[in-house]
Amino acid sequence: MIGMERYFKKRDLLLESSQFVKGVGPSRQVYLERLGIKTVEDLLLHFPRKYYDRSHIFPIGKIEPGVEVTFVSTILAASLRRTRRGQSILTVVVGDETGRVELIFFNQPYLENKFRPGERIVVSGVVSIYANSRQMISPEYELFSGDLDDSLIHTGRIVPVYPLTSGISQRMMRKIIANALEKCRGNVKENLSSRIILECGFPPREEAFRQIHYPDNEESSKRALERFKFEEIFFLHMLLKKRKTEVFSNRTRPAVPPPHDMFERFIESLPFSLTDSQRKVLDEIVKNVESSRGLNMLVQGDVGSGKTVVAVAAMVLAVEKGFQAAMMVPTEILAEQHYERVKAYLQDFPVRVELLIGSMSNSEKHKIREGLAEGLIDMIIGTHALIQEEITFKQLGLAVIDEQHRFGVKQRATLGSGEILPHFLVLTATPIPRSLAQTVYGDLDLSVIEGFPAGRRDVVTEIVMPDRREDVYGKIEEAFRDGKQAFILYPVIEDSGDSKLLAAIEQFEYLQMKRFKDYPLGLLHGRMSYEEKKRAVEMFRRKEIVALVTTTVIEVGIDVPGANILVVNNPERFGLSQLHQLRGRIGRSGEKAFCYLMLSEETGAGSLERLRIFASTNDGFKVAEEDLRLRGPGEIWGYRQSGYPSFKLINPLVDSDLVARSWEEVTAMLAADPGLKSKENRVVAEYYYNYYKPRMELAEIG
Repeated sequence: MIGMERYFKKRDLLLESSQFVKGVGPSRQVYLERLGIKTVEDLLLHFPRKYYDRSHIFPIGKIEPGVEVTFVSTILAASLRRTRRGQSILTVVVGDETGRVELIFFNQPYLENKFRPGERIVVSGVVSIYANSRQMISPEYELFSGDLDDSLIHTGRIVPVYPLTSGISQRMMRKIIANALEKCRGNVKENLSSRIILECGFPPREEAFRQIHYPDNEESSKRALERFKFEEIFFLHMLLKKRKTEVFSNRTRPAVPPPHDMFERFIESLPFSLTDSQRKVLDEIVKNVESSRGLNMLVQGDVGSGKTVVAVAAMVLAVEKGFQAAMMVPTEILAEQHYERVKAYLQDFPVRVELLIGSMSNSEKHKIREGLAEGLIDMIIGTHALIQEEITFKQLGLAVIDEQHRFGVKQRATLGSGEILPHFLVLTATPIPRSLAQTVYGDLDLSVIEGFPAGRRDVVTEIVMPDRREDVYGKIEEAFRDGKQAFILYPVIEDSGDSKLLAAIEQFEYLQMKRFKDYPLGLLHGRMSYEEKKRAVEMFRRKEIVALVTTTVIEVGIDVPGANILVVNNPERFGLSQLHQLRGRIGRSGEKAFCYLMLSEETGAGSLERLRIFASTNDGFKVAEEDLRLRGPGEIWGYRQSGYPSFKLINPLVDSDLVARSWEEVTAMLAADPGLKSKENRVVAEYYYNYYKPRMELAEIG
């Protein structure tokens, strides 16, 4: 925290508590902190959510009833009266050479002394006609002397409208932020290099603060917002790139020679042909592991696109050259599933494959640890246990990580041993626009497996209204008679009593005892032990049960090719990308598959429209873009799980040009000046090291 203390001294005004801004004090500071405002800079970064344009001045005589207008006038009279019920009514008569207006204020008697005849006033509001007189009820107003100028903050200009909390009004927030701007006049330090500001056409930081809060015109507010969006993504990119350097510095990558006999024989031995896209990604992997730069790649492919076999081929390449390979996945069921599949792929090859999961006995884990340390195990498939069980590899050459958002940069760095850092291959089934991938996975190169292997078919997705539930059950029963299998999914495990959501346990009992009593069903949910989950999945895979009544536990990686029906109850409770992952559990055998979205009576019009978009396409990118538009990147790709706050200003999908420019600038800057020590980059270094980085570290902790 030494750096933070230095920064307080250098920028004492901006990092001073916001309670010392005129108009705040200890009591209002409590309200501001509900909005996340603790410092003066937090106040300046509390941007308007919209603006009112009150810069156009109308003569009173030309004002039309029902239209919001702004006019300049003189106070003619002010009178206060009380009703029989004790209510106070203040009437202020104002006018110009074209007419008069009565301003009415209820229960604000303290305002009477504020309105003195002869003083000038700017008023904004909606005029109505009452008893042949123009009236405005509780309008916005501002007193002034001389000419209209920049000192106006409530009317007579473009006026900010802020996000608020109880205890703080718009008028109060405008005054507080205007006071903060005045307090910091001439003391806002720059945090971008002069070259970036010039080339991007950004206003200086202090001017940007003024224009974002009290813009001269619409264009100036846009340019200010553009600058702050760039700041947000620029320093995040800086953090990602520098963190990668800090975590992985002084560690070398093993040199993997070009592929040879075993790698080629493995490709030829597969019971299917790789697609052109799979081969292209494999070529990129081979090229990277041969280079001194090493492999640090995110492989992105839709559900069922064939990422796993590409990863296994890369692992074979590492083993053939004398290295060990590890694959880390999020769940024990998925780990065992991959383990069985990899063993089947490699049954005719001299490769020793083992499994490591948390539920194994201590003696089994000890045996695995010894085998890895002594080099007796070539490939290991496991869960978090691979980084939690004090594993030492003899020579780990490649680490494959499935579903990256559950494993961060620091966790990756714990793999390998000593100064040797393995190559990294990260797999994700969540389609990510390139601009967002650069942001969330800024330290990884991106490669995409497009399309699907032969045999995959699109899933027919149907929205089912509540009164058609029995029709779907009839179709499912007919499918059971034909030997088909189904996942029947519910949003919660157990009925809590205060929810209208259907629950897996209670519905399993109903379906097994009544609706599908002639067919054996299974139950699978997150509270079951690993052995119980494993038994349920194996029975389903062997077709000893025709349906699994389940929850989202099946979202990641359950692979049962015979299942071609998915029933999703309360689908409005799930994000579109999550529904797409769930839908990916079916349609793997080449037979026609069906996904039924069973609506509830509570499904709203907005949810229905969202589900219609989902039902109209099997394209994961289209689903992801719609999800991004609706929910934002933090929710979809686990960005909040990564420890960083969600985006406040920038939308990487919409602002892709800014994201790309930021990435280029950070990459070039750190390549030329890794320590940010040049005179040009000094302002960037000061802000990054003494403010941005410490603040983000605090966010990660708490």
